[in-house]
Amino acid sequence: FFGHNNPGSMELANSVETFKIGVEKLTKEFRTILQTNGKTVPVKLMMDMASGSGDEEVTVEHYPARIQETLSKIANWLVNKAGNTEFLALYYQSRSTLLARSMTMLREAVRHGGGVNVQTKKSATAKDTPQRRQPGIFRREATQRPRRMSLREKTPTSSGAGRGAPAPIEESFVVPAISGKEWGSVEGTYAFVTSCSVFYQMLVSERSLMQTILPSYHHKTCFQQLMATPLDLFIAEGENLNNAVKRVLLRNDYQAVLSGLKILQHLQQQRPQYQALMKGLQHDPAGRVSSLTSIFESTCHKSLVEFCDYVKNDPDKASNMPKDGTVHEITSSTVSFMQQCMDLQDVIGTLLLPHDAAARASNTGHPAKRALGTYFNKVLSVLTQNLETKANSYENPALQTVFRLNNFHFIHKSLTRSNEVLRILEEETPDIEDNYNDMIGRERKKYQKVWSKALNYLLEASQGHKETLSKSDREAIKERFKGFNTELDDIFRIQRAYAIPDERLRESVREDNIELIVPFYRKFLEGYGSVPFTKNPSKYIRHQVPDVERILRSFFDASA
Repeated sequence: FFGHNNPGSMELANSVETFKIGVEKLTKEFRTILQTNGKTVPVKLMMDMASGSGDEEVTVEHYPARIQETLSKIANWLVNKAGNTEFLALYYQSRSTLLARSMTMLREAVRHGGGVNVQTKKSATAKDTPQRRQPGIFRREATQRPRRMSLREKTPTSSGAGRGAPAPIEESFVVPAISGKEWGSVEGTYAFVTSCSVFYQMLVSERSLMQTILPSYHHKTCFQQLMATPLDLFIAEGENLNNAVKRVLLRNDYQAVLSGLKILQHLQQQRPQYQALMKGLQHDPAGRVSSLTSIFESTCHKSLVEFCDYVKNDPDKASNMPKDGTVHEITSSTVSFMQQCMDLQDVIGTLLLPHDAAARASNTGHPAKRALGTYFNKVLSVLTQNLETKANSYENPALQTVFRLNNFHFIHKSLTRSNEVLRILEEETPDIEDNYNDMIGRERKKYQKVWSKALNYLLEASQGHKETLSKSDREAIKERFKGFNTELDDIFRIQRAYAIPDERLRESVREDNIELIVPFYRKFLEGYGSVPFTKNPSKYIRHQVPDVERILRSFFDASA
């Protein structure tokens, strides 16, 4: 009106100034409402998001409906009537800060879990809800979530509670202990995996909130700015964990591989969701999630290769070898690692496949499994070579054989107990179980060579004896008894300190000894026990057949 009728009038100047003041007041009101009503999301609610196991979707009500409506009216008026967009920065800065704080609260609660009592607060007017247990990533004490959970019912850690609000009362719940073995040896792995899932859901929630408040043509720009700082923190935490995995691997602690693989598994699973959510945004924020995934892929593949090299070239000194020939730590650790990998077989197979031409060309229909089978077979092959080398560090051939027998049997028994690992190995080597049976059989035969000298004394019994004995005949018989007694005592003294920890294997080796020695000793005793070759028979005939059998049953028993 004034523009057409009186452009330079005082009334126009006053109207413009009044309009400007009104815009400033509305912008200030917009900021005040955001600050007064903005709350961090309760850890308990984010844990419900992480569990993802209930029938009902976990929905966050960041603001009451009337507050959202007010913010929306102000935002639309400022844009459409005043052409003002300064309030957008207020919005995305406020929401970004609350999102970053919420994610930090979640990570800290999970990282310091294990029975930690986490305190939250709720309004004294909040309605209590009957509670039941929920399965999933988190298992909380007394936790049935409501369909919608208003942040008005939770007191956040951030400031800005509304004036006149009821005094908050404390509500506590316990973050349960987490099994470290399942998540590898890098601290923070479980917390990051949890936040990976929750962060996506929180971004979806923020986008939904934004769409109800801001005009549509500002959504992409505002959402990009809103997620920038929280995404920076998320990526930085992932990169720090990747570096932590590398540091732990330098100590030859290959449980760290499991940490990296767990993280990689979740990043690969959620990468498509992040890409869909961030599609069309500038500076490709989805590409940063993909880059983080690629970093873990590189680290995990390299660590798998290095693990195989470590098994092959385990630098353990000969002085650290088990004195009793029991199962070596490298054997149990390697088999345990393979078993733990089964929960991650798809991730590992996918990592290995690009480097395995034979698996890619396989007609089995499961090239990733074939690649994992090739890797597992290689690991066991270099482990066998290493065990052969370690066995040779023993001076006693019998102890060498006991060591190999124990370790090969342990591998075979572990494989037959874990059908999943065995099936993966059979993708590459169908007769692997028979191969280990053959190896164990060969070692048992090698072990019996320890009795060669003792048997030489007994085998001469088959030649019979003369009716009348010369002095040399009597001396020869004495030497046979004396030689066998000495051999039996020496072998027993040495080998009772050897260990065969598997009860069935131990008993079967003892039975092998009995079946080999007792029949020959019985025949020897029958042939020479009654011959008058000495005036003091007890000096030479120290053992009856039951005595020999009892001694043989006491092998591999340090308490005998």
